[in-house]
Amino acid sequence: MYKVFFFLFLVFTLFSYSQQQTLEKFEIISETEIFTIDETTKVPVYKGCNKKLSNLELQKCMSANISRLVQMNFNTSITETLDLPDGEVRINVIFKIDKQGKIFDIKARSSHSDIEKEAIRVMELVPQMERAGYINDKPVIVPYSLPIIFKVNNTKNKKFPVFRGCNENLSYEYQKKCTVKKVKDFLRLSFNMELADKLFPTEKSTQFKVDFVVNKKGKVENINAKAHKREIAVEAISILKRLPKFKSPGYLNDEPVDTPFSILVTINF
Repeated sequence: MYKVFFFLFLVFTLFSYSQQQTLEKFEIISETEIFTIDETTKVPVYKGCNKKLSNLELQKCMSANISRLVQMNFNTSITETLDLPDGEVRINVIFKIDKQGKIFDIKARSSHSDIEKEAIRVMELVPQMERAGYINDKPVIVPYSLPIIFKVNNTKNKKFPVFRGCNENLSYEYQKKCTVKKVKDFLRLSFNMELADKLFPTEKSTQFKVDFVVNKKGKVENINAKAHKREIAVEAISILKRLPKFKSPGYLNDEPVDTPFSILVTINF
């Protein structure tokens, strides 16, 4: 519940759609609840809604219109670069309608800044209200809360790069788990343990992070590494350069794609 000075006003619209990199299904469940609204209060009227409707009906009308606006304008292709796992992605949007009926002070919060920016961009498309909110016949600023929830289901159209020894006919999650494990094993087995022991004489283990891309041909490129010692990072990069070609690259919609990797590796010596 979002508390406000004048009254509590919550528009709750749940956008739920299955996405396989492009929008295929979009289901909307709208639910509106009014707090401390009485005969002295008039809610904002969305463009095209009938002013003669009740406050509750006007909120539902606004909710349905904003739902359609988001459905038609939200650029779901931005999720393709985020490598989102299957499941829900929630965007909490809050905004205000000023005394002239214009949207302002739009804010969004999500796990990805690109999604937040897109939510704000779409909400900026909301037209000026035909009527602002009123209390006792005086216009007031009305705040809204709008959660948007994406249901991502894109693994059917995606294949993770497959390392040697992994079964390329099994699920995306299996391919990912198996391939990452094989790469870690390759790094551990190939690592110069004498170098690690020399650099960390009082330690029994160390960690390093590697970033690289498996390109459309299944080859490793754009290799980087971070470690507590420069020599460890250099050794990790040297090993990755010797990594054999993958059994198959990553795929999206039956087309090979470059796939970024970021792996944290622990070695014991």
